[in-house]
Formats: sequence, structure tokens, C-alpha cells
Amino acid sequence: MVVHMGWILLGYVMAALLVHLSYGRLRRQPPENSGRTHYILVTRNHGDQMEWYLRALSWYARIRGESVKVTVLDEYSQDDTRRIVQRLRNQPGIELALRSWRASGDAGMSGSGALAEEETLIYVDLRKPQEAAKIPYVQV
Repeated sequence: MVVHMGWILLGYVMAALLVHLSYGRLRRQPPENSGRTHYILVTRNHGDQMEWYLRALSWYARIRGESVKVTVLDEYSQDDTRRIVQRLRNQPGIELALRSWRASGDAGMSGSGALAEEETLIYVDLRKPQEAAKIPYVQV
């Protein structure tokens, strides 16, 4: 009887190992024909909220299995905003870039560069409190 229980336990362990290996292999493959979402976050002195925003985007990317690119345009913050972004650069699920940005007279982005063909651009000006609602899992 002990031998039979050992075989049953070994079968469960092997099945669990096979599931984990298959899942890990599946996660390493890029999603098929799904475009990447590119969030552009314009910020100034948002150190208190920046970590939550970036972690929410990382969770969103991992849960949805999508590729998310985040560019933080920092308008010369005087708090820890830049340091927080630097620390979270290796967050799984997102490609993170930090740029210094001086706002001109208009609220639009000038010189933002070319977007990839299948990239969806979401512009979030965090200097306006209601704009943060565009970030998944963030409520204003």
C-alpha cells in the first residue's frame, strides 16, 4: 500500500512539474498579433503616486499577457519621482524609459518620435488629476 501511495504522489509531482514548465514556456513566447500599448506619463512631483502607477501597469501587462511600454516625461520634479522610476526600471511586464521634459505653451507632445505600426498610444498628463484614471487599476 505504501508503494502505491508513493507512485500516486510521484504522479502528482510529475504532473505539477509538467504544468509549470509548460506555463513558463508559454509565457516566454510573445503574444501573437497583439499590438503593444505605449503609455506616455507626463509628471511633475508625483513621487507619492509614481510607484503605484508603474506597478499597476506592470500587473496589467502580466495579467493580460500584453507588452506595455511606458515613457515617463518628467518635468523636472523636485521630489523622488525620478529615483522611483529608475528603481522600477526592471519591473516585469513593462519596458520603461525616463525622459526630461520641459512643457511648452501647449499641452500636446511635440517631437515624441515615430510609433511602431501596431502600437497604441495612451497619453496621460498626471499634472491633471482626472487623467490618472486612464491607467488600469487606478481610480481617481
